[in-house]
Amino acid sequence: MSSREKLVEAAMALVRTSGFSALSVRGVAKEAGVGASTLRHHFPTQAHLHRVIATELVLGLVKDLTIDDDKLDPADRLFDCLLQFLPPPAQNEQAAALNSWFELYRLSFGPDAAPAFRGVLTSAHEASTTVLHRWLKTLARQGHVQEDDIDDHAAYALAMINGLHLCMLVEPRRFDLSLEHRVLRHYVNSVVERSAGKLVTPEAQGAAPVL
Repeated sequence: MSSREKLVEAAMALVRTSGFSALSVRGVAKEAGVGASTLRHHFPTQAHLHRVIATELVLGLVKDLTIDDDKLDPADRLFDCLLQFLPPPAQNEQAAALNSWFELYRLSFGPDAAPAFRGVLTSAHEASTTVLHRWLKTLARQGHVQEDDIDDHAAYALAMINGLHLCMLVEPRRFDLSLEHRVLRHYVNSVVERSAGKLVTPEAQGAAPVL
């Protein structure tokens, strides 16, 4: 493992155990067992550190799963992928994840907001958008999603996920995720066409496939 990878791993562990407010150059250096100068060699500013960690957290936790497997139902594939954006159903883990999500918004926009944390939120949003676009483009190439609608579908999905997080935060005693699953199902059923070939794919039009 390179020194940069070790620092990223230490920073992610710090966020998971102590929240985003603990994400500082000094805190990460201590967690990794290195000097602050070593950390600054890889992450010149705290804002840079924040952006990298936010991106790594999203890309490290959210996988493509079976999104490429056209033998499986496309709505089921997208549903399973989207479930990764929801906290786990276990009460303690879900509460910790929701508190971390709320903490990031508070640090970005609350009375004690810090500009650096706005960058964390921006980077996490951009990484999530990248992942959603990749999933939707895969389904579009297979003829299950209209490619012209991908931007709208991704924006809608992120707004929906943030809204579900807020609902779970204000209903802390409800941990079964049944409502959240129904909402996600409604979303995937509204954007996915299950019969491949009904939609005109870029390949069928003679265009280069979208990567």
